[in-house]
Amino acid sequence: MAAYSLDRSATPLGDYLRRMKAKIGPQAAHTATAHKIAVIFHVMLKNQVEYDQTIWEKRNEQRREKHTASLKRQAQRLGYKLTPIQEETAA
Repeated sequence: MAAYSLDRSATPLGDYLRRMKAKIGPQAAHTATAHKIAVIFHVMLKNQVEYDQTIWEKRNEQRREKHTASLKRQAQRLGYKLTPIQEETAA
């Protein structure tokens, strides 16, 4: 039930649900998210620890780095070279 309320949530679990919806479809995504919530809850009870938000931030950073590396490899295979855009600062 809790997984269904995450459809428009701006939380890491909401992001996870939306990623899973794109990959495996809405029904399976809700099941996967409910399972993830259950695992988080079980670990919190078993280890007597509070919920740690920093784990999500680390995983999101790893996901971004992996995606960037994948795009660079794909561009290289196609004969292109990616360069970062330099942000202009307002002076």
